[in-house]
Amino acid sequence: MERRALENDPQELDKFKQKIDLVEYAQRQGYQITAQGKRGDWQHLENNGEHLIVSRKDNKQVYLNPGDDRDRGTIIDFVKTREHKSLGEVRLHLREYLNEYPEPSPAYNIARNDHHLNSFSVKPIRQSGQAISDLETAEEQRTRLIAEVLGIRRELSDRSYLHSRALTDETIDNPAFKGRVFTSQQNEFHNTAFPLYNENGLTSVEQKNTGFKSLLALPKDGIWVSHPTLGKDTPIERLVVNESAVDAMSYHQLKYDGKNTMYIATAGTVTEKQIELIQRVIDKQQPSEIVLANDRDAAGRKFNINYLNDLHPARPFREVANQEAYAEAESPIGWHGTLGKYHTNLRIEYHHASAPEGAERVKLLVNQVARINSLQEEPSIELAIQRSTEKNTVLRLSVAKADTAQLEVISQELYRQREQLRPELQKQPANFIRVDYAIAKDFNRDLELITQGLNPDQIRHQAILDEQAKATQKQLREQQRAVAQQQELTHPAAGLHQVKLPPSGPAAGSEKQVLVKVEEPYKEKESKGQAETVKDALVRSGANVGDLKSSFKKGVKYTEIKVSYRTDQEEIGKISKTLDAVGAQRGNQVMEKNLDRAERREIANKPEIQRPAQQEISR
Repeated sequence: MERRALENDPQELDKFKQKIDLVEYAQRQGYQITAQGKRGDWQHLENNGEHLIVSRKDNKQVYLNPGDDRDRGTIIDFVKTREHKSLGEVRLHLREYLNEYPEPSPAYNIARNDHHLNSFSVKPIRQSGQAISDLETAEEQRTRLIAEVLGIRRELSDRSYLHSRALTDETIDNPAFKGRVFTSQQNEFHNTAFPLYNENGLTSVEQKNTGFKSLLALPKDGIWVSHPTLGKDTPIERLVVNESAVDAMSYHQLKYDGKNTMYIATAGTVTEKQIELIQRVIDKQQPSEIVLANDRDAAGRKFNINYLNDLHPARPFREVANQEAYAEAESPIGWHGTLGKYHTNLRIEYHHASAPEGAERVKLLVNQVARINSLQEEPSIELAIQRSTEKNTVLRLSVAKADTAQLEVISQELYRQREQLRPELQKQPANFIRVDYAIAKDFNRDLELITQGLNPDQIRHQAILDEQAKATQKQLREQQRAVAQQQELTHPAAGLHQVKLPPSGPAAGSEKQVLVKVEEPYKEKESKGQAETVKDALVRSGANVGDLKSSFKKGVKYTEIKVSYRTDQEEIGKISKTLDAVGAQRGNQVMEKNLDRAERREIANKPEIQRPAQQEISR
């Protein structure tokens, strides 16, 4: 019992993030420090052509890989990605690491106040001499952030974004979506807001608009969930799981067949808490069918692989130690998929009565892998047995991300085998979970192309063109990052590299106005905080920047910065990238008209693009 409690203890993960110096750990894996900030607040690492930027966020070290937008996070993510380990295996690995290297490097002056370093906390750190009563609690911050987005009158007053995504008023007005989509309004800026809920109520809000999306800087412990299509409190027949609320509404518009249906969306990457919440919805609503309608890409397939293992029909209650608990079905086979930098991995664990029984199950899997590999010009699935005992066998399969569909096929076979091995009363109904893919990448793209009059064959062709364009853009970004990094390493004091854009923008040009809001823990007035850093970056980009206007409340500093620029000035590319980088930084909001944002990005995306502005902000 003690071992199991340790394996599931989130505080242990916090300890790893606090005590392990990410830079020192990476150096032991072969990475070299090639550059760092003057105050040691960021470091640039390189290993065999791979570049990483390590900095601090919420009192822990985080990294990002400029060449792979999914490769980012804490020491936990660093190990999972590079060692292809499950979370449990990461725990074991880092326990051993701490025993071997107990003292971290002093490079980052890692704090030791554990109560300030909970990874789920959003409470600002108390400054020296500041009363605890002046701090904003996590609950107060959550309430305030949500109120700022949704306002007092929570209604859908602007449908323009939803209409731009080919959604009709008939879909928007369906009882399923009433009170589940709102308009957020801050000054003259309007976005479409999708609230996320858990068992305690409203937990966060996702905002979207053309060229813009944002999820409040809060723990992702909620899901977007619709009402039943036939109205509140009606018994549902079907539950549809999507990555985004827009995809859920698109799926409804394309596929609704009259069955009473409820829709769920996770706002992107799925957390363990969200899986738990989806299962709670199943327990309460008792649908007879689950449809997994995620994106047709490696991430969407990984979500489906894990849902097949994690989601079950409504679980009955049983009494345990004078308390009610959910009764879980036996799991003779379990699996979990993870995405690495270049590969998708599938960890499979068999539970069996004897070693010969385990060997027989492994043989079935080995044969299936061999069949799939035999159909390829080159074997695509790598299989390794990691552990084998009398009662358990653990294997790992690995494929290139492009071949993730092969692991999904294997997971569907594992699902079938698991149900066969379960006692009769614990078996899931036939076809309880099914996967439904769009023709293109997702159901909203299908809806857009169908609205344009394309038939299925034309949509498939366009999907190929979409993927080619995406790959080309990614390759171009990587080349630009590589050039920019080389310039920085060769001429570190040269400042931002500027490239004059060709005269292909609007003939006369026009002036645009932007309002930047910065929220940060209160610091001493003479110190340089986040708002001052943002202003400096905007000034260096070439924009016209006004004075800082700051106010203070409960230990939090709120700053507004007025910014203006012209679309025909030669620094427009750098200005655009700096605004996007500012908006991506936690605590910042870039408020501008949708058409202005789209126009500056279109101009900035010409072939002559400045080096990424994110590095400028981190200076």
